[in-house]
Amino acid sequence: MKLRTIALFALCLAATTLVFTGCGRFGTSDEQDIRTLLNTSGYTNEDNDRGYGSDDSTVTPGGDGPFTDDPHRVPFVRFRRYIPPRGVSRQITVDIPAYPGWPDTTALATITADIRGELRTMHDTTTNPILVWRKPFEDRAVRQVLLYKRDGRWWIDKVTPLEFNTQDPAYNLEVAELKVHASSWAPGDTFRLQSADTMLGKHDLPCFVPSDTVEVWVTAASDGDSCWTFLHHGKPKWPYRWRRPYLKLNTLEFSGVWLIGDEGYEQPQVRPSGHDVIGWNSLWADSSEPYVSAAWGVPYVVKLPGEEIPEE
Repeated sequence: MKLRTIALFALCLAATTLVFTGCGRFGTSDEQDIRTLLNTSGYTNEDNDRGYGSDDSTVTPGGDGPFTDDPHRVPFVRFRRYIPPRGVSRQITVDIPAYPGWPDTTALATITADIRGELRTMHDTTTNPILVWRKPFEDRAVRQVLLYKRDGRWWIDKVTPLEFNTQDPAYNLEVAELKVHASSWAPGDTFRLQSADTMLGKHDLPCFVPSDTVEVWVTAASDGDSCWTFLHHGKPKWPYRWRRPYLKLNTLEFSGVWLIGDEGYEQPQVRPSGHDVIGWNSLWADSSEPYVSAAWGVPYVVKLPGEEIPEE
């Protein structure tokens, strides 16, 4: 009887272990599975939310640089958005089905990240002490994701750009258009984005080879201050992230070039890019002037010809 009891206990323990460990999915809801996927996928994880955040800073020190009188090049400024611990509050809401009348194997997720921190700027790093202007900011980043269920699990089908906006801004500032062309593409091929509501499949996203030279054009819209625009790109993890100023073509149009080869390459990878518009007085005025910013975050793929686009 004792042996039978021990055997029965062992059998129950094994069954309980199977329920909790199994293949890691038994007993979880669809919404939990979707949130787990979105928090770990290179297309949608928190690296995208923080991509324009706390660690970016122009590396060249100085005061008035050699291009001060060139209206096309950014005046000297060093800045960073300091995001404290717990400065990003991220929420994911899920609708199943994605839209009324669609099958229950579809879902629409909305990712909302509230980002609170402090913009810190320095206009002259040759003085002692260095004067640092500080402006608190509260930005919100929103992205929608269309998903489908196949073979018992959820897959990402399409994503919108990650749209960043300052909350309750002193004036309206936004990204109006983004255009991209890579040296490996045919001459007439251009990735063009005119709305942050655009759903992009994985094959619709910019896809580069490791040797590509990428040209980018950004158009901003503002009913207040002028602005400057910056590019954030690179691998998801620091220190392989860079921020570079675009050249100003006119008041609200900018362009720039980046080399994919600078980022390095090991295998096909999804990487976050950010196209970051910041109000002129946010960067080059004292703390009495407001902070206003807007950005689009667009994932891009780096891979060799013949390699597959990463699923997640």
